[in-house]
Amino acid sequence: MKIPILTWHAVLPLPEGTQVRGAVSLRAFETQVAWLARRGFTSLSMDAAADLLAGRGTPPRRPVVLSFDDGYRCVLQHALPVLEAAGLRATLFVVTGSVGATTGWYLAKGGQSFEHAGWDELERAAAAGHGIGSHTVQHRRLTNLSPVERDAELTDSREALRARFGACDHLAYPFGSVSEAVAESALRCGYRTACTTQPGRNAPGQPLAWLRRQTIGRSLGVLGFAHRAGLPW
Repeated sequence: MKIPILTWHAVLPLPEGTQVRGAVSLRAFETQVAWLARRGFTSLSMDAAADLLAGRGTPPRRPVVLSFDDGYRCVLQHALPVLEAAGLRATLFVVTGSVGATTGWYLAKGGQSFEHAGWDELERAAAAGHGIGSHTVQHRRLTNLSPVERDAELTDSREALRARFGACDHLAYPFGSVSEAVAESALRCGYRTACTTQPGRNAPGQPLAWLRRQTIGRSLGVLGFAHRAGLPW
């Protein structure tokens, strides 16, 4: 058994042929989700994935974890209804310091700014069965921070989410920035799992603070999507 963890960022109703850095078109996303449903994939929560990777429980025939980084409003508006209609659920990794704000992390690379969902929107997503995890407070590269700054990013984000949702046991490293010290900090600060951006699938025994994850960064059709995601055809 190997568990793929897929991640998207923004999902937008883009005109045909339009590319926006950090975003996948809604049409492409709908095609990808329809393929997952048609091929019989079962979406797992991060808790369920962690249990299976620790050797507990029986996996479904085709397990997959679906995730979104940053907590953008467009994901809640466009992507989550598509998943719910297909009987699938995702984990949203939220930048707590940007909830309800607009950020422009992609502007320097020719992209655009994105609005982040507000707390009430995230609470509705959680009520619909989606998981909420941490993407830190300010989306800073954790490997560039002092131990004190790093622990504050990890702890303050987790506590803000715990206050809203009752638990926050899962983390996605901003930019995939991780080292041995960062991974140790994540576990010490109370996270059960932490996701990198290192591609590949996760087999039992994979260190839970170094989970592999495949970024779906372009508006791919099903063949390109399956290949990039490393999913069995």
